[in-house]
Amino acid sequence: ILTILKSLKIIAFFNIIKSYCYRNRSFLLVCLLLGIVAFSLMAPMASSRVILTNDHTSHLAYVIQAKMALEEGQFPIRVAPLEDFGFRYPSFQFYSQLPYTLGAIIYKFITPSNPYNAYKMMLWLALWVGGIFIYRLALGLTRYRIAAILAGVSYMAAPYFLINVHARGAFTEAIAQGILPIVLFYIFKLYRKPNINHLLLSAVSWFALATTHVITFIYSTIFVFSLILIISRLSQAPLKDLVRLAIAYIWGWLLALYFLAPVVLESASLSIRQQIDQGNPFYSRWLTPLANLLSPTSLPPEPTELGIAPTYSLHPSVGWIFLIAWGTVLYYSFCQRKLSLRLQSAKPTLVALLTIFLITFLLTWSPANIWELLPRQLWVTQFPFRFLTHVMWTGSLLTAFAILFIFRQKLDRRHLIFGILVIVMIARPWLPIPKGTITVDEVMKEPLFRYSGALDYLYRTEPKTLYGNTDLHFLSNNWIPGYSEWDSFVNNALIFGPETYYPKWQPQEKPVLFLRGEVYMENIEDKANLLVQLNDKTLASIPLTQRELIAKIPLENVQRPDQIDTFGLKFLVEGKTKDGRPLSIRMQQFRLEGLSPENTVTSVQDTQKMCQQKGNITSCNLTVQKETGIAQLPVLYYPRMLKIWVNNQRVEGFPVNYRDFNLLGLKLTPGEYQIQVKFVGLTWANWISFLGWLGIVLMAILNKTVLKNHENKNMTEIL
Repeated sequence: ILTILKSLKIIAFFNIIKSYCYRNRSFLLVCLLLGIVAFSLMAPMASSRVILTNDHTSHLAYVIQAKMALEEGQFPIRVAPLEDFGFRYPSFQFYSQLPYTLGAIIYKFITPSNPYNAYKMMLWLALWVGGIFIYRLALGLTRYRIAAILAGVSYMAAPYFLINVHARGAFTEAIAQGILPIVLFYIFKLYRKPNINHLLLSAVSWFALATTHVITFIYSTIFVFSLILIISRLSQAPLKDLVRLAIAYIWGWLLALYFLAPVVLESASLSIRQQIDQGNPFYSRWLTPLANLLSPTSLPPEPTELGIAPTYSLHPSVGWIFLIAWGTVLYYSFCQRKLSLRLQSAKPTLVALLTIFLITFLLTWSPANIWELLPRQLWVTQFPFRFLTHVMWTGSLLTAFAILFIFRQKLDRRHLIFGILVIVMIARPWLPIPKGTITVDEVMKEPLFRYSGALDYLYRTEPKTLYGNTDLHFLSNNWIPGYSEWDSFVNNALIFGPETYYPKWQPQEKPVLFLRGEVYMENIEDKANLLVQLNDKTLASIPLTQRELIAKIPLENVQRPDQIDTFGLKFLVEGKTKDGRPLSIRMQQFRLEGLSPENTVTSVQDTQKMCQQKGNITSCNLTVQKETGIAQLPVLYYPRMLKIWVNNQRVEGFPVNYRDFNLLGLKLTPGEYQIQVKFVGLTWANWISFLGWLGIVLMAILNKTVLKNHENKNMTEIL
């Protein structure tokens, strides 16, 4: 048996593992300790049957659909197969990729019967990995293991980290908070000890952060490089030392370009852009008043009937551990005359950490409306409490130094045990009491995103051509996705808004407005009428006397000035409601009929019956009749991001309005067609990312085989 084991090299393999564990026993014990602490901080999500708060359900649906995307053959994943009527919603292309891909892999291979366990495992890994790399970075900066361990624990137990994990259900942001310490660790490694491995790992860590949470990536870029710049200036290091950091960062961009390029270049026409353009973060600062940021316990920013914030337990705070650490380091760095040689050499780092902590704290509090002076792109942060991420990592590193200052480097296991106890006890108020009613089985039966998750990344532009036989849009393009006005997704009745404008029809056309809907008769106090106005002229008054609303209103006789290229439709309700609110009407159809054949559409309700999904390709066998000249396919339209084949020939499509977004349209003469459509993103960006990853692999192989003994010398020559 021993001979067989030796021949299979199994004994040698176990000897290697045994040797590694013995050499790294201290590090492995620290990892075990931090893993246990991270596990305990997941306590509010202990149940594997009932989901904690509603926001988690959306992200859980993302994980489930990500698994479906992988099984379709998507890699990288881009499209959510079920979302938005199965119209191929590219949420992963624009929102986040890495967390859902990893969550889907865990769900498929480790927890196949319960996606919620995979979801929770990802959050636990974020806490654990974040703690480990803060520990490794703090150990490198201080050279004291106990102080570094406590820094890692303080990062995991930071109030804002726990808020994202539990109260907000901000899955991707929490995962980004776990990745950010990896970015910091390799930035410092590359800055202080340049070699090829650190360069490659730094680039990959930037890629991971970029494809996880764009907001965290943007502001980490600003604050991490500001930190290094302060350190280099105070330590009088040559600026060329920053070149390799820039190379790693740019390389990370190239690796993630297939994801970042669409986000940067195509976002202007997405629904979420309205939130960024109109949502000044200064006006959401009521969530982070100064008293709450300094509070030793979890409290809502404003009094409420139930004593909780609008989002369950969303009570942003800095945490007293970080506040005390900042004050302690500030005092000992500038008010004490003598520092040890080791701490004296770390003073540039201390000054940089103190500065970034203070800046991000002030941005979180936002005492002044500086946002009007900053580029509008920085409004992407939406809420000032997101700057607490950068308070967290600076505060945890300052915690390690503060412990050394207070205990004068005389640390033992008693300090470690007591320190962990104090940190966890202080974090307790930000562990919410479990609250939720939605079960995992319910989400698995219908794994849809709900709320604005199904709206944010829809391509929405003002229509330039009026099409017949397809639903018109209700809402203007400056509408911000919310919770009560988008009938198709939020499952609430549509409330008719102000006048909406459409392109005018051709002179030879005889348009007829067709309405079909459901009236909430139980809310009408006496009687009510629906007024239909065109260019402020009343066309029809429709009595609302029954639940089903069906109406046809000719428009051809309406006089329009020739110089106006649009016409406006407005809907008003005459009559009182029992609750005093505007009467809601759930619209099922809202379209024009009677337009010319070249502007009449074979609607998606018809083409969807002739299409099927074959892996990640939508395949259709269409028959186009002479009455129509345009086919509206069951695929969401995104310019330059779709590959379309008609009878094996590549063609380009165009947007055709459907409700309040755009589907893919093709101009087709009467006949039979075989059509295939695939969402591919931006092809040129895909190729650049591929070449970037190819460079990573080749450089890693070259480094291992050729440059192993000359890393530092060759690194200098290459750069």
